[in-house]
Amino acid sequence: MSLKHILLGVLQRPKSGYDVKQMFDHVFSNFWAAKLSQIYPQLKKLTDEGLLTVQETPSDKGPNKKIYQTTAAGKLALIAWLTDGPMIHTEKLAYLAQTYFLGSLDNDQQRLKFLQDLLMRMREWHQALVSIQVQTKLRYPNYPHDLSEEEFYPNLTLMLGVKKVGANVEWVEESIELLRARMNE
Repeated sequence: MSLKHILLGVLQRPKSGYDVKQMFDHVFSNFWAAKLSQIYPQLKKLTDEGLLTVQETPSDKGPNKKIYQTTAAGKLALIAWLTDGPMIHTEKLAYLAQTYFLGSLDNDQQRLKFLQDLLMRMREWHQALVSIQVQTKLRYPNYPHDLSEEEFYPNLTLMLGVKKVGANVEWVEESIELLRARMNE
């Protein structure tokens, strides 16, 4: 999966770079992270390649705002990416890499603190995703069957996010129990 293709998908409707970042923070957070320092250079590159257009509009808060939108060529690139089939084994999970190397820390208390912090963050993440799902269920009594075409596929990613992050919470809880058992041996 690439940032390029996600941007082409997101920008099928006009948005600013800031709006795009907000989507990464609030919509895509269960499967993709991107920083502004990654987003803006990619927006420029895609514009230079003719896959996005950019239009400046007045801003209430300072310099003009740049609004980006996918071009016809960008839509074709997005469709080609989608029809190439599912991309698997592309995930990068920094917390899992950190967990792999926890033995490098000096003591079990540091390791336990890391896992407890991870558990707190996973629980917060899970609750945020569950809250989105609950709000959606309240809007649609026959959830997920009544979702519009536009909402149905994003909802599939939300459903996996709820399950995946929920499983992560269980895994961290189990890891903490295992570490505590080792500490008491």
